[in-house]
Amino acid sequence: MKNLKRILCLALCLMLTLACLPAMAAGSVKIGVLLADATGAEALAFRAYYEKYIAKAYDVEFIYSEELKTADGEKDAIDNFIVNNCKAVISFSSVDRPAQIEQCDAAGIYYAVATGTLTDEEYEEFKNYEHYVGAIGPSLSTEFQVGYNMAAYYIDQGMTKFGMFGGAVPYRTDMHIYRAAGMLCAMVDKGGEGAAYQGVNKPDDIIGMIYGTGTIETGKIGNLELLAYVGGYDFDDAWFGKLAQMAGTEGIEAILTVGSGVDVLGSFVAGSSVKLATVDSFTPAMGEAMNSGIIDYVAGKFATSIGPIFIATLNAVNGQPIRNEEGCALALDQGYWVATNAEQFAQYYAVDSSEENPAYSKDILDAYAPAGVSYEDFAAFVAQYSFEEIVALKK
Repeated sequence: MKNLKRILCLALCLMLTLACLPAMAAGSVKIGVLLADATGAEALAFRAYYEKYIAKAYDVEFIYSEELKTADGEKDAIDNFIVNNCKAVISFSSVDRPAQIEQCDAAGIYYAVATGTLTDEEYEEFKNYEHYVGAIGPSLSTEFQVGYNMAAYYIDQGMTKFGMFGGAVPYRTDMHIYRAAGMLCAMVDKGGEGAAYQGVNKPDDIIGMIYGTGTIETGKIGNLELLAYVGGYDFDDAWFGKLAQMAGTEGIEAILTVGSGVDVLGSFVAGSSVKLATVDSFTPAMGEAMNSGIIDYVAGKFATSIGPIFIATLNAVNGQPIRNEEGCALALDQGYWVATNAEQFAQYYAVDSSEENPAYSKDILDAYAPAGVSYEDFAAFVAQYSFEEIVALKK
């Protein structure tokens, strides 16, 4: 009898333990992260926010891919996530986004785009996919505006002679083309009566011309002048020679870059009077460049900008996807922070890099995690991405 009671007691304990297991595991979610860059300062800042803050705050586990350069690599990485029981994928890799979406939807796991967007055509194709969460990042119109504002900043100071680094313009990379077009349009708008770039003065015409030629032509734009231009990422002696020549061009006052400004031109402008402006990110290296006077203007992604896409993905995993009135996936614009001096940069970075209370803290994100949060409220939240607006949310 005693043995029977003991067996019954053990069985009851086992049943209670098994009954509790789903509840104990429910809070722990695995999310795969596709990487296009595994070592850059921006990529490391994004990863630190997810691993050092978000993972602890929300009891999630992030599994990272290796640095991906091919569509096959992306497919293999997603296969690995599926084998490891990931419930969702957040992608920073864009070799073949349509294939990524198709693969995740077929496997029944959620997929989201971080710091980027789909093209209009891609969004129309995938917006109704059950497992496509959506994308949060700079739209092409925001990319255009970030270039426009950069050029306007210097023109409004009275500068008239410029250089430009076009980054991936020769490879027809959309965001770089739109940033460069924005710079040129600012010159057209502020270059006086009759100002035009290569005979055209409308944004769509300028954008189309850059796509067609894959380059930027130098010359006068009204009373302004683009004295020098370098594009591509050749990294050979001839390419570095062109960069050095541009930095040393007589009369040049500022060099506008669509990205990588410090990396490709920092050593050439150091100690000179030439102003260097770039689109980049808020990282320690960028802060050092501003403190030393190498960089004068940075429009940067902030590391915690990936907080909203995480919470949207977690909501979907928990059975509460955020969809618009038509039931479609997210397609939300999120722009840049702009710093024009070292003190401003330090202020922004101090908030963004905090491991205890980052810009997008758990307190802020939790307001958009409850079941039934509306698309309108979430969209309005994402739209409040400026430094001042986020600081206001934290109060």
